[in-house]
Amino acid sequence: MIFNVLKSRWLRKQQDKLQKGTRDRKPTTPSSMVVLYNADAEKSILFLEKWAQDLGVKRLVTLGFTRDDKAVSTADSIMINSKTIKWSGGIADDSLSKVLTMQFDLQVNYFDEKDDLHHYLAMAINANFKVGIPRQSEEIYDLAIEVRLEQKETFIKELKKYLNIITQ
Repeated sequence: MIFNVLKSRWLRKQQDKLQKGTRDRKPTTPSSMVVLYNADAEKSILFLEKWAQDLGVKRLVTLGFTRDDKAVSTADSIMINSKTIKWSGGIADDSLSKVLTMQFDLQVNYFDEKDDLHHYLAMAINANFKVGIPRQSEEIYDLAIEVRLEQKETFIKELKKYLNIITQ
């Protein structure tokens, strides 16, 4: 239990640093996209690949949040769980550390859970434009699309419509 307290403390400190910083919000036609999603609710990432295809995205990275500590990351999807953060603070997963240094045109926060790890990763990813579900904290997205998580087709249709308007 003490380790969870230490992890939470580190996450909150990192969030405070990120909130004090500024980020450029430059919506462009996306060629790269990162999607944060609930891997326990979504067993397949085919719908995310379809989104990337619909948006014309060439590089897709997916980060799936799961409660399963034995979940294995693949080249297509990095699994995020309680072991992602070291007990002393810091990122334990090398592939996630690499993603946090990458630049993306678009970030989609397709989850509605509220905890420190979700919030930190949504803020820490370096993306020009961030889109989310309005049940999340406003500081982690630039555009909110009001749909239920089950309405995947509606979400991507609305996102595509707004990106066309914003990037013109």
